[in-house]
Amino acid sequence: MNRLQVLTQTIGAVPSWKQQYVEGWIKQLEDTLQRYEIPLTEAAPARSAVLNEIFKLVEREAEISAIDTNFLIGLGQRYDLARSATPEIRDTLLRITFRQMIECWQRGDAPTRQCSCPVPFKNEICHWEEPSGLLIERKRREYVGAYGSVSVPVPLLHGVRARVGGFKGVPVDRTVHEDGGRGVLHITNQRILFTGQEQSVAIPYAKVLGVVLYADGFEIHAAAGKKPGIFLVPHPDLTKELLTLASSPKTDGGSTSRSRRKKPILA
Repeated sequence: MNRLQVLTQTIGAVPSWKQQYVEGWIKQLEDTLQRYEIPLTEAAPARSAVLNEIFKLVEREAEISAIDTNFLIGLGQRYDLARSATPEIRDTLLRITFRQMIECWQRGDAPTRQCSCPVPFKNEICHWEEPSGLLIERKRREYVGAYGSVSVPVPLLHGVRARVGGFKGVPVDRTVHEDGGRGVLHITNQRILFTGQEQSVAIPYAKVLGVVLYADGFEIHAAAGKKPGIFLVPHPDLTKELLTLASSPKTDGGSTSRSRRKKPILA
C-alpha cells in the first residue's frame, strides 16, 4: 500500500501528460496489486486513486486531443468505470467532458443531444442538459422598531383608561431563497429551461441581461420579469460557458455543424 501511495503522489506531481508514462504507471499499479496479493476491498480504492490522478493530468492539458480521449475511453472500458467509478472519478470525467464540448463548440462544432425538453419550440436544438436544483427568490416583509402601547387613566372620566404610544414598526422587505426542488436544466439554441416536478422555468436568450456566478450555481438576470432564482449545478463556471456559447448569435438556429457523437468515457 505504501508503494501505491507513492505512485499516486508521483502521478499528481507530474507537470504534463504523456501517454507512454501512463502505460508504465498502469503496469506498475497492476504488478503491485498482483505481487502483494492485495485484497479487493483495499485494491479498489488504491486503483481508483491512481486512475483519478491520471485523468486529472489530461484535464490540465491546454487542449484535449482525440488521441487522449480515445485512450481515456479505453481505460474506462478496461476498468468498467460506467459501473465502478467513484464519485471523484465521475466528477473529473464530467469536467473533461465539459472541456471537450466547449473546445469543439469554440471551433464551430456545436453539440446536440436527444433532449427531454417537454415542449420544444420550432427549430429548437438541444445542446446540453444536466441534473439541477432550483432556489426561488421570495420577498418577506417584517416590521422592525415596534413597541407596545401603555394604558393610562383618563382624569375626567372615572374608571376609564386609554392606550397611548403604540407603534407598529417600519416595514422592511427581506429577500430569501426557498427550495424549488430538483429537476433537469436544458440549454438549447433558443433558451435555457429548468423542468422539475415542483417548478418549471423557461428564459429566452433575448431576455437575458446577465449571469451571476456563485460557488454552487448561477443566477440569470432577465428583462421584464422577476428573477427566476438560482440554478444549482455541479460546475457552474463550465455550465455558464456552454450557456454563453448557446446564446451567441453565431450558434443560434443551429447554423454551425452538428458534432459527431463521441463515445462516452464511462461507457
